[in-house]
Amino acid sequence: MSGPASVHPDRVRAALDPRLSDALAARLLACERLRGRIDARLGRDGAPVDPDHAWLLADPDAAARRAGAVLHGRALRSVLAGPAVAALVAAIGRDAHAFGLRHGAHVPPRDDRGDLAAAILADGHACLGAWLERSPERLRRAVLLALPLGTPAENVPLDPTLIELAPDIMALVADESREIADA
Repeated sequence: MSGPASVHPDRVRAALDPRLSDALAARLLACERLRGRIDARLGRDGAPVDPDHAWLLADPDAAARRAGAVLHGRALRSVLAGPAVAALVAAIGRDAHAFGLRHGAHVPPRDDRGDLAAAILADGHACLGAWLERSPERLRRAVLLALPLGTPAENVPLDPTLIELAPDIMALVADESREIADA
């Protein structure tokens, strides 16, 4: 499951040259002749990741947004004004918003630090990172390569609350992602 599309352009720029455009990074990753050398610079061994995690590798950022929406589901339910809901949906996506409304009522409330959308994004990536800490190293590496540099998924030490909640939240995200893929 590791292919050229599964590497964020920021990772390619960091490994090769910060001046590369997204299009050129994608072309370099697609080049068979260069793949081995680029994989070595990125720390990839080229071995496939377990196909059970295809849902995550397809769009780890979306998985993180859904996890964050669950973590802040109670706060999502309190946003009722049309313009505020529209701004929130624009920031996190319609799918993540709906997912958080469906599944977030049973998660203890979290501090959004005055910016719900930013808290959803940051805490979602941190939740993904907490879940990845207990995952195989090959999966962790593949997911982090698919995300931009510096997301909270890479942060250590981890929030103890997220370490506790991450397995259940990511299981919800996985189940829905697989259902969507099977539909």
